[in-house]
Amino acid sequence: ERQFEAIDWLAAHGVDRILTHGGPADQTIEEHFPRLKELIDYADGRLIILPGGGVTAANAAHVAKELNVSEVHGTKIVELQP
Repeated sequence: ERQFEAIDWLAAHGVDRILTHGGPADQTIEEHFPRLKELIDYADGRLIILPGGGVTAANAAHVAKELNVSEVHGTKIVELQP
């Protein structure tokens, strides 16, 4: 699969993080958990697969727990204090 080849190439060339939704943007990130898990497992610590797109303050902890990751990317995840 080309995504696995891309992970190999990027890891070999010093990339340390890939931001991905795991599939079509018109679907929820939860729908892509199986694919994201495959990518995370394949990367095997050589680089970070950073789940993003559809990650919110309401689901960030769930996404991190389900995918067993310590980083997620989203918009307005942290409420800024004035």
